[in-house]
Order: sequence, then structure tokens, then C-alpha cells
Amino acid sequence: MQKRAWFKFLLLYLGGVTISLSQLKIVPILTEINQHFHLSLTASAWLMSVFTFSAVFLALPGGGIVSKLGPKKLLIALMSCLILGNLLGLMANNYPLLLLSRFIEGIPFAMIIMVGIVFINKWFPQHNSGLATGIWGTFSAAGSLIAMNIFKPLSVHFGLKSPWIFISILGVILLVLYLTYFENDAVPASDKNSASMLQLLKPILHNRSIWALAIAQGAMAFVLYAFITLYPLLFTNFYHVSANQANFLASLFGLFGVPFGLLAGYLMDKFPQHNSLITLIAFVLMTLSCIPMLWLHGTVSYIVQVFCLSATIMMASSCVMVLAPKTVAAGQLVGYAVSFVNFLYYIGIIIGTPIVTSMIEISWSAASWLLGGVCLLGAISIIMFIIFNHRKEIS
Repeated sequence: MQKRAWFKFLLLYLGGVTISLSQLKIVPILTEINQHFHLSLTASAWLMSVFTFSAVFLALPGGGIVSKLGPKKLLIALMSCLILGNLLGLMANNYPLLLLSRFIEGIPFAMIIMVGIVFINKWFPQHNSGLATGIWGTFSAAGSLIAMNIFKPLSVHFGLKSPWIFISILGVILLVLYLTYFENDAVPASDKNSASMLQLLKPILHNRSIWALAIAQGAMAFVLYAFITLYPLLFTNFYHVSANQANFLASLFGLFGVPFGLLAGYLMDKFPQHNSLITLIAFVLMTLSCIPMLWLHGTVSYIVQVFCLSATIMMASSCVMVLAPKTVAAGQLVGYAVSFVNFLYYIGIIIGTPIVTSMIEISWSAASWLLGGVCLLGAISIIMFIIFNHRKEIS
């Protein structure tokens, strides 16, 4: 049974990586896209931003959608949107149509994390859920690592739109595999919940522990995506290294984090009674890794800082995703809990880069203190989570 569950998890993970590839495929070829469609930098930036806007609008109702449809039907719908968006992008010969295709591609990005957590808690109800969640949290980093290495040469050899063809083929293959191997969502009539989406979301909104986790995850996302976007600028503008070296150092940010998602999941499974403490340690270490960003000297120190921040961010994110389903008593509320945490996660993604960029215009020091302060906010939120849970246990 466990082997079967891990096989299905592998297929699910490949779906997450494919969605991440779809999100990031334009980054390595952005210059070529700008030239082909005659776009300004602002216009091309919207091709990434609109992808995330889909997530903000759909993250919160995501729990209700998965509750009504079931995780398999929703996953099939998400992969269908991925295929549709990429086929539309393949045919796009103007900017508005390309922008629309990116919005449609963003729909799977909005709900895939939540769908994955629901499946994990379904397949691993007692054992290995922490490990599976930790691995699941690495799909975005894995997608980033692959995208930055394959799409540039792919477009050079097979044309500018070849990444869209590649993702469409992957999507069709995965859609067939999901239809074949994933169990149906049939639920006995007696088990169906007649409560409305708002009624089921209400206990989540009144759950202080969920709020604490959501704020922590939002703080993590704020810092994560700010560094993803600004690391090359930090190394070229502040430390004055070459553009090639800056890109190399920035690429390490995604690579280093992958094994630490697995480590976080393993530790959360191994020491379930200390899950909150492990999460707090991850956020404290993330804060300590962020603060010295402007005090580095030489390549070795750059790599060490990237390593420490990448590792601790991945651990912090994975730990929160392990804790979120455990904060609700009823299994039907898991999707709502995760979707609410994801809502603040996507808010953090959207606001992180523009706010930090504005602070850089004041000074790099101001940006550094802001990022450190947001990391500290995440750590404080986990402390509040621990306090809330302790009070709940006493009562």
C-alpha cells in the first residue's frame, strides 16, 4: 500500500514540477520574447505577475473547490488548464493573447500546493506524511533548477515557442497518468458535507493557530521571492561581481534548498512532539541567515550566505506545510486550512519584490533591515503559534 502511495506521489510531484516549469519558462528567454513581441520591460514583467495574480484570486476559495470536486477531479481540471494555457501561448501572435495564456497557466499554480497536501494526508494518514510534505515543498525549486538550464538551449535549437510545446506534451502525459492511476473521488452520500464554503471557512478564520502559520508563511514568501528576484542585483550592484558570476550565485539559491525540504519532512516525522520547536528553529536560522547579506567578503562568503538562507527558507516553508493540516480537527477542513495559508503565501510573493525594490532605491541598508524584520515577523508568528497551541492543550 505504501509503495502504491509513493508511486502516486511521484506522479503528483512531476505534476508540480511541470507547473513550476510552466511558470518559469519565460525567464531564461525573456529577452527573446521582448524582441519578438516588441515589449517594454514593464509589459514583460506582467507576464510573470499575472501568473501569480491567478493564485491570489483562487487560493482562498481553493479549499471549498477541492471539498466540492474532490482532489482528483480538481487535479484533472488544473492539468487541463495547464495544457490549454500553453497551447494558447503557442498560438499567441500578440501580447494580449500571450498575457491571457499566462493567466490561464496560473490557475494550476494557484491550487497545486493545496491539492498536493490534501493528497498527501489522504495517502499517508499516519506515517511518512511529514517526509512526503517536505519533498512536495521542493517541486518549485526543482522546477526552477530545470527551467534555468533547459529552456534557453531548447528555444535556440527548436524555436522560441518550443518550451510551450514541451510543457503541453508533459501535461498531456501526466493527465493520462492521473486518469489511469489516481483513485476516483466518489464519496458516500452520508459523508457528503452540506455546509456552504463560507460556513466551512469560518472556523479557519477564527483559528488563531492558522493565522499564525499563515503570517509566518507569508513572511517566508516575501523574503524568498525578494531574494529570487534581487540576488543578481545584489551581487552586481552592491558587491560589483560580474554578471555571469552573479547569475551563477543566484542559481545556487534554488539548488541548495531541495535536500532541506526532505530534511524538514524527515525531522517532522521523526520528532512529532517537537514539530513546533523545529519550525521555530528554522525561522530563527532564516532570520540569522538573512541579516548579514550586506556584510559579506568574497565568493566563499557569498556561497555560504546563499546556502544558509536557501536551506533555512526551504525548511521553514516545509515545516509550516506539515503543521497546517494538523491545526484542524476535521479532515474536510484540511483543504481550507492549507488554502488560507497559501493565500498569505501568494500575497507575500506579490508584495515582496516591489517593496524591497523601493527600499533599495533608498539604500541597500534599508532593504536589508526590512528583509531581516520580515524574517523576524515569521519567527514571532511561530512563537505565537506555540503559545496558542499550549493554551489550547491546557484548556
